[in-house]
Amino acid sequence: MKDVQVLSVYLSSDNKQTPLPDYLLTQFHSLIHQNLTGTQKNKWSRGISSIERYIRESFDRSNTRTLVFFTGKNLWQVLNFEFYIPPACRILSAAYLKPLEEILDRYQKYLVLLVDRKKAKLFTVHLGKIEEQKEVFDGEVPQRVKAETINLGRTDKIMRDIEYHVHHHLQIIAESTKEFIKGKNIHSIILGGHADQLHKLKKHLTYPLNQMIKGEFVTELNIPLNKILALSKKVALEIYTSQR
Repeated sequence: MKDVQVLSVYLSSDNKQTPLPDYLLTQFHSLIHQNLTGTQKNKWSRGISSIERYIRESFDRSNTRTLVFFTGKNLWQVLNFEFYIPPACRILSAAYLKPLEEILDRYQKYLVLLVDRKKAKLFTVHLGKIEEQKEVFDGEVPQRVKAETINLGRTDKIMRDIEYHVHHHLQIIAESTKEFIKGKNIHSIILGGHADQLHKLKKHLTYPLNQMIKGEFVTELNIPLNKILALSKKVALEIYTSQR
């Protein structure tokens, strides 16, 4: 029989009523009671105390739904995720990684592509964090004009010019997106921006980009990036939940 080396603990919460540390501590104590013998509790008392202390004092509560602990001789590792992993507690000869591996197979890296009349913003998101980002500028697309201020022929020409600029603008964005995702192992794309621009952008994204679009949301591009990220996470969570 192999020597026991690692205590692995997964703690997760969907509870919105009980304060998160209290809820996780109660869950942790329940897991310990259900999965460890009295002898094991004594042997792992130091690791158990360290986990309790971390929950009470140290972890960042923002955007945390799951905490994962690996503890043993010369080992102390804490991971936090904003998505749900079922609670678990194991003592094995190595870290218990199966729940993490299974969930990461689903929660894959995605691209957020934002567009308006002036520019596009692209960034990749993995495990809830932005990894790489880029902006694409192509000058401002002319704004629509009021027809009553000019003659009809002039209006038609301006409308054609606007559509040409929009087409050219979105073509550049589509090509830049295709280049940006090369080698990044992107599995899905979430679009963001003005509703009319999103509809037109979809027509300019060719294979394989058009097959990777999984969701969209309406937003301005000139708001803080963390707010845009939060909007994209809501869409990503809906996509992930539908795949469970």
